[in-house]
Amino acid sequence: MANRVRRQHTVSRFYLKGFADDAGKIRRVSLPGEPSIVLSTGDATVIKDFYTVTLPDGSLSDFFERAFSDIEGLAAEALRRILAGTWPIEGEAREAFATWVALQHLRSEDVRSSQGYMNAEMIRLIVGISGKEALRSLIQGSESRPVSDEELDREWMDITKPGGPDVIPDANQHVRLLTSLLPTTAAYLHDCHWTLFKFDRRSIATSDHPVTLAVAPDHPRWQGVGIATAELFLVPLSRRAALTIQPRRRFPQLPMGVERVPDFTKKGTTAIARSINQETAARARKYVYHHPDETPLEGLYLPNPETRDRPSVSNATGLIREEGLFSGMTDEARRALSATSIPGESDSGMSIDDIPWPIPGRRPRTAG
Repeated sequence: MANRVRRQHTVSRFYLKGFADDAGKIRRVSLPGEPSIVLSTGDATVIKDFYTVTLPDGSLSDFFERAFSDIEGLAAEALRRILAGTWPIEGEAREAFATWVALQHLRSEDVRSSQGYMNAEMIRLIVGISGKEALRSLIQGSESRPVSDEELDREWMDITKPGGPDVIPDANQHVRLLTSLLPTTAAYLHDCHWTLFKFDRRSIATSDHPVTLAVAPDHPRWQGVGIATAELFLVPLSRRAALTIQPRRRFPQLPMGVERVPDFTKKGTTAIARSINQETAARARKYVYHHPDETPLEGLYLPNPETRDRPSVSNATGLIREEGLFSGMTDEARRALSATSIPGESDSGMSIDDIPWPIPGRRPRTAG
């Protein structure tokens, strides 16, 4: 493929049609509520080169975007059958739609950004444990030049600040994660319990992250929310339908002779529609989408994406020291602490020497 910019969709176009009017127009609401514009489903979720990966020879490839289109084609037919009244869906249709739900979650901007955050946190931890002089040695060894105290201070402060250095999420790394997790995630969702909600009048909205992973109110905040810990997967299907997917572990006690809870349909109520729309809006990244002539977001809380908590892999602040974590320790204490596999000090962990310099994908620092 020539090295040119491609318009790529982060949310499937066939899916957005279920929320559009007869002319194929959909309303896009920017969080936390403005601006609100009407545009075609073909323009609603476009990001340039989002799935374009860099090959070993430096050329760019859109192979994965084309591979995703095969999954979308099968899922579009499954969704058409669901909305036309076929329920439950089984066999190849269920497999196709479970695969699409898994793909739609894994290819989201949130998943890619989380990878960038985790990379930055790990770099912060490794450098913070190693200390300033180890950072000086890394830079000098990589660039073959002396590093002044002033430059070292700037680098240290930027890398060890809360959250770590600002790292641009990497498309190649994201696609590797996606392709490795897609088969098992799809199989997991396929085996879950599915409930279809149908609404006669109430309008359902969707977002740029249409697969919501929800947990119980008492879920430990430190644990995070992932595929294995989610209590519920919520997927708006159209302006009049939504799907919930619940792990089988939610139904530990079944009547004798019943192997699994069957999928079923529920009539949607105003309260259910409001709850679905609130969850969808709360988990959106930047945009919420709905039919241009309806107001499903009225009275709901719309978050400001800039104030969202940044995910963290650990609370590393107590481990970060200019002199290095192990400075002043006896050999015995150092060996004991090393046995805990702290990155940089365990034979099986990373050290500061494993960090490429310059840090790949690091955003330029602002002046001051």
